Amino acid sequence: MNRKHIIILAAIFYISSALFAATSFSGYAGGKLNYAANPEQEDYDPDLKLQAFFAGQFNFTQNVWSHLEFSINTGDLLSNSIFHATDADFQIDEISLICRANLYTSANYFSIFMGTYDPIGSDIFLQRYFNIKPIDSKLTESYLGIAGSILYPHFGLGISDIVRFYNSPIAFGGYIYVNHEKDLINDTADSYVLNADLRFATVLSYLTFDFACGLGIPIANEYHGEEALLVVEKVYWHAGTTILLGNNYTTSLFLQAGIYNASFKAKDDSAVISPDDLYLLVEPRFLVQNAHMNISVYSLPKNTVNKLLFVDDTLGVDVNFYGESSVGSSNSVSYGSHISFSFIDKSLTDLKDIKNILSNGYNLSVTPYVESQFLSGQLHIQSTLRLMEFVRKRPGHAFSFDIGYRTKF
Repeated sequence: MNRKHIIILAAIFYISSALFAATSFSGYAGGKLNYAANPEQEDYDPDLKLQAFFAGQFNFTQNVWSHLEFSINTGDLLSNSIFHATDADFQIDEISLICRANLYTSANYFSIFMGTYDPIGSDIFLQRYFNIKPIDSKLTESYLGIAGSILYPHFGLGISDIVRFYNSPIAFGGYIYVNHEKDLINDTADSYVLNADLRFATVLSYLTFDFACGLGIPIANEYHGEEALLVVEKVYWHAGTTILLGNNYTTSLFLQAGIYNASFKAKDDSAVISPDDLYLLVEPRFLVQNAHMNISVYSLPKNTVNKLLFVDDTLGVDVNFYGESSVGSSNSVSYGSHISFSFIDKSLTDLKDIKNILSNGYNLSVTPYVESQFLSGQLHIQSTLRLMEFVRKRPGHAFSFDIGYRTKF
């Protein structure tokens, strides 16, 4: 999506807001500061970076509303001092308009969207259509909104149609959208990709299930040979699922798995799948009264890891202990710690040679944290100790500190 398209759609969005005379607005925003040593420098060079997001919903009528979300991820704020310009990645994650039609046995939600919409791997879809509490793994927490941990994005310019039944906890539908991205197989110039996806989800007492799959058809920019109206050299496919066996109030098993942009080519007999496009998270969750223990085994794409709060490497195991205590009628404090063992720049396919990946380096870290209600939002404070940096004789790289805040309004 280029800048011109974003500006045009944003203008349409705000003009529409005025035309509809929005009667109400709600939002969710957050930000996080991270203080750590620059990992690309051997000597101690402190970095201070900011991640932040804003998500808003404009309710035009009872059956028409829109979403707007954007995020920002800065470079080092200390390099030129925080009062001077700093390089940053700004991204509009979602602009959408949703119209609901109430039928006899169901509700139909028709959407026009630009950006990332109802991403698989996030519980946004389940929260929107089933009004459930969050079920995502604490390991994949992010301060980049829906741009954080996703199996694959419904990303681009498109439409969606979802049906939610009144008498059954079932929702299903589809997405058709066009995006513009690099040829992922040949690493050549950008091309337009036409995508079509299907979605199915259900929420029961002891089972939550969300599944999506689809095809992407790149349209070749050039064709050497006879004239043709449409040229398709390869077909991408993607799929992802989120499953919770049990619920938030029982011992349970949380699963996420996905494949993004695997491809079929006309001259190949098998699909081409890159380890960088595989996503797997298996997390048994144990609950005894008010004490929680989650054991996470994961293999995540590098692009996903770069956006997460508790994950530094692509392959590893994490144990999260946490509990909650009430300090007032409406205030509680959650405290816990992550203990993580991970391999550097490795994926599931590397496990066949376990001796080799151990010799290439691994990390062991401990991250105690505390979360508390503060004013009208939630304050999060954590510190990470990376033990292997002492072995590597880089003690300045062993410590990092994060402070974040989220609020709804």
